[in-house]
Amino acid sequence: MNESILKELYQKRGVPTASIDAAIQACIMFEAAMQEVTLSFETVTVGFIRGYIKKLIDQGENELGTIVALARYFLLIGRNEIYVYFTSLVGGRGVIENITERVANSQGREVADVLKERIGVLPLGTDPEEQPEFTAHFLEELKKLVPAEQINCIMAGNNHGIPREAFLKDKERYEELGSLDEFLVDFHKRKVAELQEHCDNGTVWYEQTITQEVVDFVAANQEILSAVREGDTLYITKIPYDPSTYLQLTDPKMIRFYACHCPFVRESILKGEPHIPEEWCHCSAGFEKFPFDVILGKDHQAKVIASALKGDSLCRFAVQL
Repeated sequence: MNESILKELYQKRGVPTASIDAAIQACIMFEAAMQEVTLSFETVTVGFIRGYIKKLIDQGENELGTIVALARYFLLIGRNEIYVYFTSLVGGRGVIENITERVANSQGREVADVLKERIGVLPLGTDPEEQPEFTAHFLEELKKLVPAEQINCIMAGNNHGIPREAFLKDKERYEELGSLDEFLVDFHKRKVAELQEHCDNGTVWYEQTITQEVVDFVAANQEILSAVREGDTLYITKIPYDPSTYLQLTDPKMIRFYACHCPFVRESILKGEPHIPEEWCHCSAGFEKFPFDVILGKDHQAKVIASALKGDSLCRFAVQL
């Protein structure tokens, strides 16, 4: 491996020397495991990585720093598809814990503790194929403990723990323009420009490959990466998880699979099981509304209008102003 490129990345980010050394060591150990079966960073497959991470989980060595170090190294060497796989292993980190905390705030700590005891723990690095069973069990137990009319509100929180500071500049821009509709148009234009830059540079945007077709797709619909206001409601359509692949598909099931972002449920779309109620998708509604909670200075109610999980080709949400 090329240790210097990983070291340089970590140094630029101000990571302590001990953490840099640990990240490099994690990659060296992974490389040694690959060499035992004549693989390399350039030739390794998701199948091998799946087995390697499973072994780390079994040995209690599935540390976040290890998974992140491997993900970053693959991104640095241009193996974007492997990097995207790694993001699916950690993309749900903290979500269950944050939902459970919202249960505690709504129903009391005792109820949240019962929920935690019943559902157990989903180990960090669990393959997406194994996550839907856990999710179905989680919702089943949640419904036993929480009144039905409160489930969606609990689910629709900032469950990914995104800091409010991430949207303060957008809040300033909204206040500068003084018009929500003008802000939404401006916000969308800036997001499209951001996508265009990634398209032109051939770089990954979050976990997504951006082609010109993707840029044009987003540019044609202000609901994607922004919102459209109709009366006192904002309508938001979520960009597909893998938009470049999504736009090439014709099979309805595969369209839904590549639309869905959620590592907790998306494999169930392919397999047709387990059944996961659409209440789960209010977690995504919470993710989409959170920027507007910050920008507008208010915690809004959101509901799911359409979702890939329940059979739609895209996910769409309504946020009540």
